[in-house]
Amino acid sequence: MTTERPDRMAKSLEQEFTEPLGSVTVGLLKVVNGASELTLATEEKDSESLYHARFSGLVPDVHAAHGVVTLCYPRRLHPLPVRRHSGHLTVNATIPWAVEIDGGAGRVTADLSPVVLTRLELGGGASHASVVLPRPRGTVRIRIVGGASNVTLRRPHDVSAQIKITGGASQLTFDNQHLDAVGGGVQLSSPTFESEENRYDIEVVGGASSLTVDRS
Repeated sequence: MTTERPDRMAKSLEQEFTEPLGSVTVGLLKVVNGASELTLATEEKDSESLYHARFSGLVPDVHAAHGVVTLCYPRRLHPLPVRRHSGHLTVNATIPWAVEIDGGAGRVTADLSPVVLTRLELGGGASHASVVLPRPRGTVRIRIVGGASNVTLRRPHDVSAQIKITGGASQLTFDNQHLDAVGGGVQLSSPTFESEENRYDIEVVGGASSLTVDRS
């Protein structure tokens, strides 16, 4: 279900989308082909919407089916003289979510702290991504793929994490450890990672730069 502004010019420059939660019990958010600026947050606890999104500038195709919400920005330049496109998307925090951001996303700011996160993937050259992670349930896997840069992941202060690097990284900060450059095959872990049931397991594939994994 889509709600759009009635004015024709505004319709080209700003649109809103929403979908009822219905019987959906698990969500998957997929961002394809990148976004200039995207903010992710959560709906109110009593919300009846699966998600609500508002976009300005270049508006992506938005599709939702069976709990899978896909945002796909067109690869070609928009005919309107829009230099910057931005979006604000909230998801329902009463169901678990997996998040996949791919295709060279620009500045992404995500506060996922109220959500049950099942999986997170940043790929395709994502840059300037800042994610506040929730308290995990079990081992939650995070995958950073394909030359991501300027990525910051912050988790609750008492949550353990492990990071495995198979494609090299530069300017890596993991808690109180700072490394200018590391090759493949490097693994860093919190002291209690092996004994903790609820934790983050992070994998870096294909190189990354300016990567920070820290505690809130």
